[in-house]
Amino acid sequence: MKTERTELIAGAVSFLAAVLVFYLIGTSSLFHKKADTYTLTARFNQTEGLAVGSEVRLAGIKIGHVVSQRLDDYYGVIVTFSVPDYIQLPEDSAASVQSAGLIGGKYIELAPGGEEEFLAPGSMVEFTQDSPDLIGLLDKVISISKSNRKNQAE
Repeated sequence: MKTERTELIAGAVSFLAAVLVFYLIGTSSLFHKKADTYTLTARFNQTEGLAVGSEVRLAGIKIGHVVSQRLDDYYGVIVTFSVPDYIQLPEDSAASVQSAGLIGGKYIELAPGGEEEFLAPGSMVEFTQDSPDLIGLLDKVISISKSNRKNQAE
């Protein structure tokens, strides 16, 4: 009886110690050091599938996320996204909306330019490429295939 009680106490203490360790790791600033960021904006004609929280990538690596989207006066989409402070983008950099496969979500891919001056926080990325319209592209491929079959049958 005494050994069971000792084992129960030892188990409870071990469990509490494990919970405490996981709690400290989860709240420790050492493990969750947040990089300082700045925001940039870009104007697109359409951003179908892009959402707040979508990834921003540079050379295929996630470096930030979309902070907001809004319509401008000419019905274009102004996208604001965050970039870490340690990444300085040249002024002639480009932003494009890309698709992560046929079923995957959309993200912004940044392509650095060659200028010597860098984009300041809050700047507008001037060179953009809209989201590809996959449904429209598939419709075109299907209609071309149908047309080719019809011409071959004649």
